[in-house]
Amino acid sequence: MLSLVIDWCRAAICIAGERIPELHWLLRTIPDNDILLMRRQGRMLYEKYFGTIQAILDTTLAIIRNRIGIPPMPVIDTPSPSIFNEHFKPIKMDPIIPDAEPEESLGPLEQPFSSPVFKRNYTIMNIQGYELWNSWGDPFKLYPHTPFDPLLPSDAKFIGSGKGFRPINNGAGGAGKEFCQSLGGNSPREQFTIVILTYERDQVLMNSLSRLHGLPYLNKVLVVWNSPKPPLEDLRWPEIGVPIHVIQAAKNSLNNRFLPYEAIETEAVLSVDDDAHLRHDEIMFGFRVWREQRDRVVGFPGRFHALDLNHGGWLYNSNYSCELSMVLTGAAFVHKYYLYLYSYWLPQAIRDKVDQYMNCEDIAMNFLVSHVTNKPPVKVTSRWTFRCPGCPVSLSEDETHFLERHKCINFFTEIFGYTPLLNTQFRVDSILFKTRIPHDKQKCFKFI
Repeated sequence: MLSLVIDWCRAAICIAGERIPELHWLLRTIPDNDILLMRRQGRMLYEKYFGTIQAILDTTLAIIRNRIGIPPMPVIDTPSPSIFNEHFKPIKMDPIIPDAEPEESLGPLEQPFSSPVFKRNYTIMNIQGYELWNSWGDPFKLYPHTPFDPLLPSDAKFIGSGKGFRPINNGAGGAGKEFCQSLGGNSPREQFTIVILTYERDQVLMNSLSRLHGLPYLNKVLVVWNSPKPPLEDLRWPEIGVPIHVIQAAKNSLNNRFLPYEAIETEAVLSVDDDAHLRHDEIMFGFRVWREQRDRVVGFPGRFHALDLNHGGWLYNSNYSCELSMVLTGAAFVHKYYLYLYSYWLPQAIRDKVDQYMNCEDIAMNFLVSHVTNKPPVKVTSRWTFRCPGCPVSLSEDETHFLERHKCINFFTEIFGYTPLLNTQFRVDSILFKTRIPHDKQKCFKFI
C-alpha cells in the first residue's frame, strides 16, 4: 500500500537482486550530498508516516483518501480575537506622518480583496501528489494555497485563463508610469497583509502605522498586541485607508508573529517590527520581488551564520558581509503557508526555545524555509539596518541578545539534525537601477 505513494529509492539504495555482488562498489560511489539527502528523506518518512501509532493511523487514512480521490481536511487557522469589544470604537485620526514619503507613483489604491483559496482541492493530489508524499511530506492537510502552485505561461494572461492578471501596459511592457500602474509579473493581481508585533510602545506603533497611509496593494494591517495590558482608551489610531485589526495575544510570545491568523486573507505576509521604518517604494519593490520568489523569505536586513573557529559550532553575525544566509523577519515577506508550518509542523522544542529566550523566532523561520526549499533567502535593496530616531532601546542592542542567538543557531541545528541555512552572495535591485536612460524615460523606481 505504501509503495503506491512513497518513493523508497529517495531514502534507500534500490538495486536489482542480480546486482547484489556489486553493492560494495556502488556504496563507494555515492557522494556526500546524496547521502545527506537520503538521510534527510529517511528521517522525514519515519517522522511523518511511522514515528508514532497516530502517524501510522493518519498515513493509512491518507492513503485510502488518496485512492478514492477525497481531499484531506482543511488546515485550521488561528482565531484573531480583537482586543476591542464589540461596543468599543477606537478613536480615529488623520495620520501624522513623521517623515514625508518621496513623491513617486507606486501603484493604484484599491479596495481590499482576498487571495483565492482552496482552488486545487481535487487536482493537487493528481498533479503534485508525488511532491505531497515525498517532498513536502504533508498529505494530511489541505492548505488554502501554497508557494509551490504552478504558474501559467505568459500568453495565458491574454486569453481566457488570464483573468486577474495585470500585465504592464496591457502587455506592451514599459517602465516608469506604465510599470507603476500594474503589478505585472507571472501571477494574478493580489495584495499583502502587514503583521506587526508590539509590546507597550504605543507611540512608536502609532508612528509606524501612520507611515503606511496610502500604501498600494495593502490589504490590511494586523497588530499583534503582546502585552497583557489593553491599549489606552484615549489612544488615537491613524486612519490609513485599510482596516487595522488589533489582535489580543493569549500570552507574550514572539511565536505570535507567525501564527496563521484567520484574519490574514492574502498569500503574501509582510512581517514588520513596530520600530522598523520602511519607505513605500521599498515595501512595493519587496512585494514585487516576493511575487517571483514566493517560496522564499524576501526582505531587507541580512545576517549570516559563521563558523566559530575557536570553540566550534556556529555564531550569529550581523557584520557587513558579502555572503548572507538569513533575512530577518523584522522586515520581510513570507508566504502564509510557512506560518502554518511554523505553528503546526516545526518541532515544539524550537518554539519553546524562542519563548525561553524571547528571541530567535526570525532565525527559526529562516531555518524552516531553507529546510523546506533548500534555498537561501532573498535580500532586496541596500538596506542593512533600520534606524528609529526617538525609539526606546531595542532588545537587539543588548549583548545578551547576541549570545542567545549564537546558542539558538546551534540548538536549532541539533533539532534539525543539520544546518539548513544556505549562503547567498547577491542582493536584488530593480532592473533599471543605476542604468543610464534617456531624459524622457522613467526608471522602475526613483531610488531602488
